[in-house]
Amino acid sequence: MAADGQEQKVTGLYAREGHSALYQWQRRMQTKLGNAAVLWMARRFARVPEERGHRLGAAIGRFMRRASPRHYRIVLANLRLALGQEKSEAERRAIADACYEHLGKCLMEFIRLSKMSQEEVRQVAELHGGEHVRAALARGKGIILLTAHVGNWELAGARLAAEGFPVIAIARAQRDSALTDYILRTREATGMKISHRESAVKASLLALKANELVGMLMDQNAGEDGVFVPFFGHLASTAAGAALFALRTEAEVLPIFGYRTPEDTHVFTVEAPVPLIRTGDHKRDIYENTAAYTRLIEERIRQHPEQWFWLHKRWKSRPPEERAR
Repeated sequence: MAADGQEQKVTGLYAREGHSALYQWQRRMQTKLGNAAVLWMARRFARVPEERGHRLGAAIGRFMRRASPRHYRIVLANLRLALGQEKSEAERRAIADACYEHLGKCLMEFIRLSKMSQEEVRQVAELHGGEHVRAALARGKGIILLTAHVGNWELAGARLAAEGFPVIAIARAQRDSALTDYILRTREATGMKISHRESAVKASLLALKANELVGMLMDQNAGEDGVFVPFFGHLASTAAGAALFALRTEAEVLPIFGYRTPEDTHVFTVEAPVPLIRTGDHKRDIYENTAAYTRLIEERIRQHPEQWFWLHKRWKSRPPEERAR
């Protein structure tokens, strides 16, 4: 798929930002300050009442939008690329602003999560489709949970764990070890097990063999070695792990997506298994299954675009033919 003007504009934005030494220093300082702020809030606001937490989270989101114009430019550029033919500029800006408030609320919900009991998690998050999990577990080959950074994805695993399901999540370690430790403790306090990406392959295979649920977020740029599949009409590098594991183990792939309600509660739905595609060509199987998972993710994001993580440089990596041009 050839890069059009919109795609060149967005990926050009990604490329332009990384060259200045001053820019790199500013980014490092911004990251350190952000990490320190999160850890400070974790100590200060872990027991804040729920309603106050949501108000504070929305305010934090609005502050984040103003504090980092670079990220806001990325959000607007991504929205132009993905929804430029469907939404006006005013509509895209409204989605961007709502996205920041939603992410600020997600941050406060995560901070509160460390002090919440499983019963409290059940109270703030409905779960539908548990029968799909139980049916897949009865097969005995494990479950691959297909999800994305939409809604409050941190609550998804916590809600499944609160139901008594054995959940292991694949996570990326942060550069700040103190922040990594805090995030790990919070996730494990909900009843989940966590495996960082360095040991993800072995841990995932062992978990599937033990008939556990392995959560995979499939909506981030996977670099130049990822599988390039269509996402909002443009090729996006996508991790092939879910397809590889499904083809190797025959574990069921169950989508799970959740959305914030107007009352700031959450509704999560585990959907029916995604049929596994086998063509007889292993490379083609990886592509077709990864593309199918990505189409599903796009469909769910379109239902609530203001609740997806638009700050990420999703289309940064380009396929070999575009790099050659």
